[in-house]
Amino acid sequence: MIKSRTVVAALVAFALLASACGDDEEEAPATADATEATTEAAPADDETAAPAEPEATGADSSDPIRIPLHNWSSQLVGAEVVGGILEEAGFSVEYVPSDSQVVYQSMCDGDIELVHEVWEGAF
Repeated sequence: MIKSRTVVAALVAFALLASACGDDEEEAPATADATEATTEAAPADDETAAPAEPEATGADSSDPIRIPLHNWSSQLVGAEVVGGILEEAGFSVEYVPSDSQVVYQSMCDGDIELVHEVWEGAF
């Protein structure tokens, strides 16, 4: 009983953390000093300057976030929860079957973007 409460508490805490890290697409109001500094720094009639392109965010990227799937139930459930949160935020998610020993090298190689459950003894 205590284990299931711990798992639920951990999932709720992770969901709160993940939702707090999102972009709500609202910009903070600029102060008068920041506006003046921007106005002074940028030339008013410079037609040769190329317009700045916004950087692509994760949700804008077409590359999926790859999440490994291991062979134990808590990791499988956690992977689905994390993937669901990311999909709700607009990201594309791909689940990749993986061995728990190989996943760390896969992360270093860029084959996996997210490992949400790590055991201390696995290193």
